[in-house]
Amino acid sequence: MLETFLAEASRSPLIWGVNDCAMMLANWWMHRHGVDPALHLRGVYSTELECLALVGGSGGILALVDQIASRTGARPVAYPIAGDIGVIEVHGQQFAAIMAPTGRWMVKASRGMAGYRCGHLKAWSV
Repeated sequence: MLETFLAEASRSPLIWGVNDCAMMLANWWMHRHGVDPALHLRGVYSTELECLALVGGSGGILALVDQIASRTGARPVAYPIAGDIGVIEVHGQQFAAIMAPTGRWMVKASRGMAGYRCGHLKAWSV
């Protein structure tokens, strides 16, 4: 299920507010649970600048994902496993990501996906 989801997300174009790094987490949650945790954000932004303004106004991507994860009942985890969601930092920039079976954090990128072997700032079980 996870591999199929990540493959489809990789093939899909990056569309701000629909299929970006943060919405990929919401899409994964919706795929698993049938409920959209980011419904209130869909259609609110459609460009990178609008996304950055929304994220910045929410206190950053970690604060935004934490807020949504808490509202959905996702449990924080210290040791994420495949399928868990998290926020990572790469070269000083934070990203919302999904832990792949390979142990890499997968992030929606402008072309496909980017995978990182790194620690996480916070992670949640899906």
